[in-house]
Order: sequence, then C-alpha cells, then structure tokens
Amino acid sequence: MLTYIPSIEREPLAAGTEKPWLLLLLCLVWLLPGLIGHDPWKPDEVETAAVIQQFMHGAYWSVPQFAGQPYLEHAPLYYWSAALLAWPLQKLGMAVHDAARLTTGIWMALGLWGVGMAGRELYGRRFGRVAVITLIGCIGLIIWGHHLSPQVLVLAGFSWHIYALAYALRQPLSAGFVLGVAWLLLLLGGNWAEFILAFASALLLFLFKPWRNTSYGVSLLSALVIAVPLSAIWPIDLYQHARPVFDLWINQYALGPFGGLADFKAFHAFGFFSSIVLWFAWPALPLAIWGLWANRRQLIQPKMLLPSVLLLLHVLWFVMAGDARESHALIVLLPLSILAASGVDDLRRGAAQALNWFGMMTFGLFTGLLWLGWLAVHIGVPTGMARTLREASPAYIAQWDYLGLVFALCLTIIWCFVIARKRPPGRLAVTNWACGVALVWGVLISLWQPWLDAQKSYRAVSYSLRDAMQERKDCIDGRNIPSAPLASFEYFAGITLKQGAKAELCSLRMTIGGEPLGSTVLWRGNRAGEHKESFALITVQ
Repeated sequence: MLTYIPSIEREPLAAGTEKPWLLLLLCLVWLLPGLIGHDPWKPDEVETAAVIQQFMHGAYWSVPQFAGQPYLEHAPLYYWSAALLAWPLQKLGMAVHDAARLTTGIWMALGLWGVGMAGRELYGRRFGRVAVITLIGCIGLIIWGHHLSPQVLVLAGFSWHIYALAYALRQPLSAGFVLGVAWLLLLLGGNWAEFILAFASALLLFLFKPWRNTSYGVSLLSALVIAVPLSAIWPIDLYQHARPVFDLWINQYALGPFGGLADFKAFHAFGFFSSIVLWFAWPALPLAIWGLWANRRQLIQPKMLLPSVLLLLHVLWFVMAGDARESHALIVLLPLSILAASGVDDLRRGAAQALNWFGMMTFGLFTGLLWLGWLAVHIGVPTGMARTLREASPAYIAQWDYLGLVFALCLTIIWCFVIARKRPPGRLAVTNWACGVALVWGVLISLWQPWLDAQKSYRAVSYSLRDAMQERKDCIDGRNIPSAPLASFEYFAGITLKQGAKAELCSLRMTIGGEPLGSTVLWRGNRAGEHKESFALITVQ
C-alpha cells in the first residue's frame, strides 16, 4: 500500500490537544458575514439573482435566462440549487438574493472541506486544516467566497477533484465515485473547458509511476461512467426543447473563457495573470514556493507531484484562456494552498515572524481605519473624513445597527486574544493571517454593509423607473443597456427591457450616458453618487 509519509515521521498527536471546533469556528466567522443583508452587487450578482428568480417564476428548467434572453456563461446547476433553497426561504419572508446567496455558503463550505481532505490525504493529520486556513487567508477569495456566482461551485468541484486524485492511490473505486461527482459538478455547473482541464490533469498523471496502474484506470473509468451520462441530460434536453439556445451555447459559451466551438478564443491580454496573482493568491503563493523548496528532494513523491502538476496546468489554462477573468483564477488557489501546507512547519522562524507581524500590523491598521471611518460617518468627527465618506455614498442614512456593532466589537476583542496564542512559528503566522482576514471582513460587513449597499444597489433607480411606468404599458428598447442594470430593472421592478429584433417595435427606448439632442425624456435616473452611469427613458421618433 502506497503511503505518503511513514508513520514514524508523522507528528505525534497528543491526546486532547486537537481542537477541530476552533477551525470550524474560524471558517464560520469567515464564511457567514456578507451572505445576507445586502442587495446584489457587481460583478454578476444581479444577473445571477435575476436568473434564479426566473427559475422560481416558472422558467423552463434547462434555459437560464433573464430579460427574455438566455444567460449561458455557466451551466445551470448553481441556479437550480439556489432556486431550490430560495423557494422555501422566500415563503418565510427572505429576499430571493439573500436566500440564494446562502447557496454560495454551502458550496464554499464544501470546497473548504474538499481542500482539507486533500491536504490530509497527501500530508497526514493536521495538514488538512493548514490547507484550509491558507485558502481562506487568500485575498482573492474574500469577495468571491461570498458572491452570488456559479464560480464558487466550480471551486468546490475542483477541490474534490484534487482529493479524489490523491485518494485514488489508496481506494481506487471510492475515489472514482468522488471523482465522478466532482466532474459532474464541473459539467453541470461550469463549462466544458473546466471539465477538460480536470480530465486532462487526471490523464496526465498516467505519466507518473504512482498512478501508472490498472487501479487508477478503473478510477477514471468509474468517474466517466458517473459524470458523462448524467451531465448529458441538460444539453440533450436543451437541444430538444430550445434548439436556438443550444446552438448559441455550443457555438459561443460551451468552452467558458475559451468561447465556443464556432467562436474559439485563446490568449487574453498579456500580463493579466501576473498583474493579479501576487495579491490574489497572497499568502498562499509565497508559502507554496517555500513548500516546493523545502521539499525539493521529494518532488517526485505523490504528495508534491500531484499539487505541482495541477498548479502548472491550472496556470497554463488560465494564461491560454481568451476571455480570462479574475474569478477564473480561483482554481489556482487550490493547489497553491495545498502546497503551502507542505512546508509551513519548515518555515524559517524569521520568515514566519515577518509574515506574522506584517499580518498583525496590516489587519490591525485596516481594522482601526474601518472603526475610525464608521465613527466619522455616524458622529461627524473627523469632519473631513466624514464629509468624504458621506459624499461617496450619498444615499446612505446614518443609523446605529447595534447587532452589527456588537459583532464587530466582539471580533476585534477576540482577535486580540487570538494573536497572543503560542503556536509553532509557521502555523502561528498562517493562522493569525487567516484570523486577520476574517476580522477585517467581519468588521467591514458588520459596520459598513448598509453604506456599501446604498452605494452599489440598483434598487432605488429600479423603483424610480417602475413608478414612472405605472400608467404606461409600452415596451422599452434596452439594446444599449449593460447586463447589470438590465437584470436589475427586471429583478427589482419587474420591468423587462426588450432585446434583439423585438426591441425595434418598442415606442420607448432606454439610453445610458446621455440621450440624443431633441429627444423627449420621460424619465431620468441613476444610482445616488453615480454620475457616469445615468439612464434616460425617451420616446422613439
């Protein structure tokens, strides 16, 4: 039986010293703030909420859509799961976007679980938690880990994909089942390009001795038998019941950031990945580099080989994508976090202390600024800061949210106790960093969520349009309107702006950024404090 770490080399576990509930508590403190209590924000949240609402209103199950147009950037599994969760919660009075965003929390929790299992499988007990702590400490995951977006489902799929590839060395059949479910998530919730990446990485492992055997082939065959037939149900139904939508999907969207079969895109603008990776993957990136160096004599062993190969393939996939976005870099964080776990205990004391102090100073200073800014908005001192912050979100009405205030205060006090705990230097630095991220995110959401919501939400402008259209039943030409306000008008106000050929028959037109000279303007609107994105409703001449 192949093992990664001989039992005599593993860290002995003292009875009663493990406290897994602390890890669970940290994950909950990081995960829960921001899931409810605010309107859909950019990017993509409002479009996702509109698609989910359409499913709840009876839209055909295989056609994600809003504003009368298909929305095919992702396969529909995330929308289905969100609609199933939101339907009963809406009956209890919860807003659709809040109820649906809880789905993000569920998928994110599954993703963290998968990363922890992969770290444990590769390096042994106590290392899975290090991989999880490193992942939630990544700066790039803060927003996307709480976002109403199908990309978090893709993250969960890849986390279990990595675990299954490691687990296949011990339990091929069980690993094949896990791998099949992971691939099914990618096919039904992501796109073909992501599945091809996962499948290619699994095939590539045949080149290396630990996986070059019949048992591993059985794992892959089992996974294909599970994933491919079940995932085919959606495109087959789409083909049979909505052939034009299927053609649009297969030709332009099936390959995700690579486009489609008829519109293949490759190699986005040079330098995008390098411009975001340093902050997006911090601190997993430097810790992973150190892990590779510290274990440089064991690079051909499965514990280092698997995450290294996956990291190279994930980076190559991202660099080759024709329409790469920040959210696509999430999958790069997974092998980085696992590699980081391999070397955290060997981190030099000076480097660990530097990371620890940098984290404490950075998050302590930023938390202090959040408190100072909040006091300025609500008390008016310092006056200059108060004026600037009020002008940045003029729609916000200062009010004291005592529940959020108490939560933020408790987080701040607990953080002060946490950073004083004694742990091995490497784990101390990583844990304190993750706690700092949870602190800043929790304080930001607890104190500033209403202020941010007033600045980012399209709710007020959508209601204003609805009031202006109360006595009119005319259709509105919305061909020049971006997807976010287009989805917002439908989601908040129930007003669907027409697209395509149908829009040519409308007697009203929505413009953005100014209207033609001499136009008859029936309504104007914009988000408070937003001057670049102003809307006007005009009559068609």
